Amino acid sequence: MRYFHTLILLLLTTNAFSAANITARLSHNPVSLDESFHLIYEADSHVDGDPDFSVLTNDFEILSSSQSTNMRSVNGQWSLKKSWDLALISKQAGIFTIPPVPFGSDSSPAVRVTVKPSDTNTMQGTSGKDAYFLEVTTDRKNAWVQSEIIYTVRLFSSIKINRPTLSEPETNDADAIIEQLGQVANYQKLINGMPYTVNELRFAVYPQHSGKLTFKPIVFEGRIPGGRRSSSLFDQFMQSGTLKRMRSKSISVNIKPRPANIPADDWLPAENVSIEEEWSEDITQLRTGEPVTRTLTIEATGLTAEQLDDIEFADIEGVKQYPDKAVIENQGKRDGITGIKQIKVAMIPTQAGRYTVPEIRIPWFNTRTGKRAYASLAETVIEVTGMASATQAPPAIEMQTEQPRLDTQQQSDAAVSSSATDEAVIRPGYWPWISLVLAIGWLTTSILYFRSNQTSPSPSKQEKPPAILPLERAVEKACARSDAADIKDALLEWARVRWPRHNIASLADIAGLCPAELNKQVHLLNATLYSSHHDDWNPKALLSAFHAFIAVKQKKSKPQDSILEPLYKT
Repeated sequence: MRYFHTLILLLLTTNAFSAANITARLSHNPVSLDESFHLIYEADSHVDGDPDFSVLTNDFEILSSSQSTNMRSVNGQWSLKKSWDLALISKQAGIFTIPPVPFGSDSSPAVRVTVKPSDTNTMQGTSGKDAYFLEVTTDRKNAWVQSEIIYTVRLFSSIKINRPTLSEPETNDADAIIEQLGQVANYQKLINGMPYTVNELRFAVYPQHSGKLTFKPIVFEGRIPGGRRSSSLFDQFMQSGTLKRMRSKSISVNIKPRPANIPADDWLPAENVSIEEEWSEDITQLRTGEPVTRTLTIEATGLTAEQLDDIEFADIEGVKQYPDKAVIENQGKRDGITGIKQIKVAMIPTQAGRYTVPEIRIPWFNTRTGKRAYASLAETVIEVTGMASATQAPPAIEMQTEQPRLDTQQQSDAAVSSSATDEAVIRPGYWPWISLVLAIGWLTTSILYFRSNQTSPSPSKQEKPPAILPLERAVEKACARSDAADIKDALLEWARVRWPRHNIASLADIAGLCPAELNKQVHLLNATLYSSHHDDWNPKALLSAFHAFIAVKQKKSKPQDSILEPLYKT
């Protein structure tokens, strides 16, 4: 029994120190560049460790890998077989020695492989009718820096290709902007009497540097049915056909620099640039305090909307301007991109009169003519009349004009009384008549005064600020933009209409007329404007307090309307 244990230990020791027998073979040799092949490793016993295939990546790309283990018994003898199957494709043509692959302390043998070159951008396939090839073109050989170049990739095939893919376009300009134009277009074309299916994809390219712009080759991958049968079970089930890879040719475009006589700020290379405006109201019949929306639309053919600069609006004395954030859109068509930028400006006239909206000029460079050009809007004249809701004086004002008349009557009666009294001293016989006249005058005055107080609402109740709703919207828009200076201006315009009897010249004047929360927020806004360090102000909190104040005022006004309603009906 002791000898048996010793024999077992000796066998185990012998197996532990014996190196695994590893073989390496190729699925076929030689191989073509851009055509996949298989490299299979097999071991007849356990290897010392997992294989490290990174030594292969210098000259080859590993497309896939699989591993299998097989144990079988022949005449009572058990044998172990492990295999590793790698699908490779060469990075370049030539004769290569595939280096030994380490399996822990074990190692595979080296293998030589010949990779034959393949013609790029020419027909490839098993025969003339089974052909496929790539074609790449640009719409011009010379272009200006930052202008648009149309780069087109076409895949021609007369056979079915499984799972075809194309690499993304790349250039030697790392900063170049590349935008895909739509989806893949499919159509048929006859070449030498042979029908081909064409898959076409277009890109808009905007180089950011002058010099030679080189497009790197586009890499095509696809599986061609009817090729060699793979020895890998995994490859047979997961992928159909022989993997083929093909590279297009490399093409270049000469990029010219910006002309020296054009400033960098005015450089806008395009095929066409236009600007249009639209008004929401008739600009010949505007009213003070009522907002009007001016919509400006800029279109640039051959540019993206991101390349268009914002418009600077000149100040117009007597008109407040509140531009919204620009809305941009890129309309991609097969012949290029049209960038669209739309800007809406809310304009509120503060005084009646005629105002001139200044001309807008956008300099750009015409890539077709190679000359400088301008897109312009001529100056526009707007006419503003008086306040929108103040064309007729309210009833309260009419009653105010009557009150002084009553007071004048009282003074007249008093004067009569005084003169009558003096006269009574001289002529005592008239005293009873004078007293009667004074009594009737006093009674009449008292009745009229009492009725005027009952039927005429006080000005504070009946007078409504004109066009206050647009000014409230102006405050809301300014808060949405989080611009403290714009919020201040909008609040002052609103408050002067909201409290016309107060002389409002600052935010402090507004705060004194507001409830506690809005008062606090207005003071915080004021501190933010005149202090370099102030983090407590929040435009959302101010807007919330502003809305709460408006809601309370509206709620309080409803019972008054319901009380006054029967009086107007009688």
